[in-house]
Amino acid sequence: MRPVWTALLVYVVAVVAVLGLQLAAVTALVGWRGAIETERDALATLLAGVPASSLALIAIAFVAGGRPASVTLRLRRGRITGGGLAVLIAGALALSQALESLTMLLGVGPGPALDWIAQTMAAAPPIGVLLAVVVVGMLAPLGEELFFRGYLQTRLRRVWRPGPAILVTALAFGVIHGEPVHGVLAFVLGLYLGLVTERAESVVPAVLCHAANNSVSVVLSAWVGSPDSIPVNAAIFLATAPVVAGAIWWMSRLSRPQSP
Repeated sequence: MRPVWTALLVYVVAVVAVLGLQLAAVTALVGWRGAIETERDALATLLAGVPASSLALIAIAFVAGGRPASVTLRLRRGRITGGGLAVLIAGALALSQALESLTMLLGVGPGPALDWIAQTMAAAPPIGVLLAVVVVGMLAPLGEELFFRGYLQTRLRRVWRPGPAILVTALAFGVIHGEPVHGVLAFVLGLYLGLVTERAESVVPAVLCHAANNSVSVVLSAWVGSPDSIPVNAAIFLATAPVVAGAIWWMSRLSRPQSP
């Protein structure tokens, strides 16, 4: 069980590093600009805090994982490409939208953090949206997937079967997001991304799925917004749920991969 305890210890270090660096980045920004009062200040906070935490996760994953990264982080081409990769990305996008619509149908909403990001994007200028796509849409998924699915899930798979490894990794992924609703949404998405990584025998498809999800979310928040109508959200949920089911069914038809 030593790999499990080592992985969980590294996870605790990652949580402390992420929270500490985000706090340091925001504190430095406040010291430089003063109080965060406008949408421009909120955007600057987002663009400062996310890179700090993402780069920390990338560094911890590579240091703790060791070499070669193609094995220790499953950072390899994998066995799902082309049309199969398109199926996985469509499933991730549909799952994210289905979950968001479900929160509206249940009357809980996506949570303060996601609401704040959506409001920040809605008020952001085009260059701000572009920077957010790079930072939130690409850098954040890279850091989170390299650490959680690349490092943590791979370590747990050395001891456990796929199901428990995916489940615990998804729980850890949800916890680090802090808020109850946001954490639950991240947990469910983490289950999907864990299955993607397991079936692909690579973390690369999960990175691409996560990046597509975040990038589309940023753009939609900036240019479209989220519907709050119950009938509209019900229709979206009913339309996206079969896409998610289809992607999972497609993955289930693949032959079982070997242990990492």
